Amino acid sequence: MAKKKTTKRLTTVRVAVPAPTAWPLVAALGMTLTFAGFLTTWPIGGVGFILCMIGFIGWFKDCYPSDLEVELEVLPHHVPSEVTTSRTTDKSHPHHRAKLPLQIHRAPSGVLGGIAGGIAMTIVAVIGSLFIHGTPWHPFNIVAATVMPSLTESTLLSFNIVAILVSLGIQLVASICIGLVYGVVLPMMPRHPIILGALIIPFIWSFLLYESMSIINPLLNTTVNWWWFLVAQLAFGLTAGFVVSKGEQIRTLQFKAFAERAGIEKDKTT
Repeated sequence: MAKKKTTKRLTTVRVAVPAPTAWPLVAALGMTLTFAGFLTTWPIGGVGFILCMIGFIGWFKDCYPSDLEVELEVLPHHVPSEVTTSRTTDKSHPHHRAKLPLQIHRAPSGVLGGIAGGIAMTIVAVIGSLFIHGTPWHPFNIVAATVMPSLTESTLLSFNIVAILVSLGIQLVASICIGLVYGVVLPMMPRHPIILGALIIPFIWSFLLYESMSIINPLLNTTVNWWWFLVAQLAFGLTAGFVVSKGEQIRTLQFKAFAERAGIEKDKTT
């Protein structure tokens, strides 16, 4: 008599995971083409800007009012074999898998760091102008020439109170924006974040400005000393990185829906 063969059926578990989306790739492509437009022609930049906006809007819809998720059927976990490691884990974190950075600096730290870096950069730029041009007004006039077409090469070395105020306003806004970026980027730097932030970030934006300045500000492109400009950017990076790193850090709002992070809905864990 033949024996009846029985098979054990494994029960599956349904797990909700983030849904796959291509919108970040669309936004990244659009941003790449937008910056490429500065170096080539404006139609490329225009197409890139449109793609960038489409990508960000689609990405936003995937996160609001709640994260888009799909359910997958998975088998129950098997008991893993014992593994020894010398690495340590932050057991105080409530989740087994965290996204970097775990902590970021508060916005006031970024603002103060940006302002301090802007002051340091201005001092270095003025010192360089005294040695190269014999006048401290050249850095202010050259920045203001971006939005003041009336400034010509013959007037860059003279005192102009309007140009000074305009350049200080541009410097303040740009410094605060970059300082806020430092507050988010520095915690992601492995070891010595001040040194890495002071070297990598200034080199990147100095190269971008060097390549695109012939379009943005042709007058600045022909009269600026780019080596001294790089020294001023390094002074900004060191000062801003030091001030930001001394500020208070707060935990990121991970594993929460966009509506909770934006304050539209109450935190469901409290």
